Amino acid sequence: MRDSKQRVVITGLGIVAANGIGKEAFWQTISRGTPAITPLRSPHNTSSWVTGAVNDFIAEEHIDRKTMNRSDRMTHFALAAIQEAMFDARIDMTQEQPQRVGAVIANTLGGINYVIRQLQTLYTRGPRFVSAYTAIAWLNVTNVGQAAIRYGFQGYCKTPVNDTAGGLNALGMAYQAIQRGVADVIITGGCEAFLQPLILQVMARQGICMLTDDPHAYRPFDRRAAGLILAEGAGICILESYEHAKRRGATIYGEITGYGQAHEANGLSAPSSSGTYYAHAIEMVLAEAQTQPEDIAYFSLDGRALPSSDQGEARAMHQVFGAQLCEIPLSVPRTMIGHSYAAAGAIDAITALLALKHGIVPPTLNCEEQDPTYALPRLSQQAQPFALHEPDTVLLGGRGIGGTSVVLALKKGPHDG
Repeated sequence: MRDSKQRVVITGLGIVAANGIGKEAFWQTISRGTPAITPLRSPHNTSSWVTGAVNDFIAEEHIDRKTMNRSDRMTHFALAAIQEAMFDARIDMTQEQPQRVGAVIANTLGGINYVIRQLQTLYTRGPRFVSAYTAIAWLNVTNVGQAAIRYGFQGYCKTPVNDTAGGLNALGMAYQAIQRGVADVIITGGCEAFLQPLILQVMARQGICMLTDDPHAYRPFDRRAAGLILAEGAGICILESYEHAKRRGATIYGEITGYGQAHEANGLSAPSSSGTYYAHAIEMVLAEAQTQPEDIAYFSLDGRALPSSDQGEARAMHQVFGAQLCEIPLSVPRTMIGHSYAAAGAIDAITALLALKHGIVPPTLNCEEQDPTYALPRLSQQAQPFALHEPDTVLLGGRGIGGTSVVLALKKGPHDG
C-alpha cells in the first residue's frame, strides 16, 4: 500500500522546551533523565505551583522586535523552533517552489498571554490603549500565518486544534499531505504557552491537570498518580517527500511509516478506561507501517497519570500486543518536563528521532511505585540501550479529551526500500 504513495521523511528538528532550547541541549537533559519542572514564575501567582515553564527563553534572540510585540509567547516559541528546524534541514526557500511548501502547526489555547495583558490594559488604561494586534495574536492560526510571512511559503497549511493529541495530529496530517503529493516540504509540529494562574486554575477544576508544589508529582502508571503537570514549549519537524530530500542531499533523521486515529466520542471528559479505540489506532499504524513487535525500539506512552486513563492505555497495550508486550520497552519521557499539550506529541517525536539516532530508550521519572494492576513492563528511571537486535521503530501514542486516540510510527533513517 505504501509503495503507491510518496514516502515521507524528517530532515530537520527544532525545539523549545523547559529542559532545553535547541535539540542538542534538549537531548542532553533527556538522555540523562534531568527533570525540568520548577515553580511557576508569575507576578500573579501567589502559590508555589510547579510547571514545565521555559524560563530561559529570550525572544529577541529569535525574532525581530516588531514581530515580538505583535504576537504571543506561543508564536515566539513556534518561530524559534521553526528557525532551528529550517536551518537544521538546510532548507533554502529560494530553491523551493513556494506553492509546494506548507505548514501544519497544532495549538489548543491560542495566544492567551497576549489577551490577558490586553485585558489588563483595557481595565487600567482604557480601550484606546488596547493593541489592534490582539485580534490576530490570540488566534490559533497565527503561528502558521507568521511563519508564512517570515519564510514566504504559499502551500498546504492547517492548524489542528485537537487537545493534547494536536501535535501528533499535525505530524499525521502533514505526512498524509506529502503522501498524496500535495506538497514537497511541510513545517509541522505544535506549540503552546498558557501557564497563567487563571488558566491553570480553570484547567485544574476541569480535572485536566493538578496544581501542586511537588516537582515529582507527575507519576503515570504509579500507585500515587493524581494527574498531569502542565508545560509549555514548541516542537517542529521538517517533513519532506523522500525523493525531494534525496535530490537535495538532505540528512534524514527518520521516516513516518504509519498514522492511525480513532475516536470513542465519550464527551468532554478525560481519556477513558476503555482501551478499545486506542487499540484500534495502534493496529492501524502497525498494519500501515508493516511493523512487528520485535521492530519496536520503544512505545512512547500518553501517560495521562489519571488512574482511569492509565488503565485505558494499559488495556490497549494488552489488547494489541498480548504476551509480546513484556518484550516492548515503554517510556513516558514527558515526565521530565511536564505535558505541553498540543506541543507534546511533536516533542515526543523529536525525542524519538534522537533516541533512534543514539540507540537508547529515554527514561520515565517519578514512577518508583508502579501499579502492578496495569501489568505493564517496568518503566525505567534510567536511559536504557536498545535491544541487541537493534529495533528501528518508535510508536508514539496520544489521547485527548473527548475520546481522540492518535498513534504515529517513526522509523530510523537513513534507509532505502
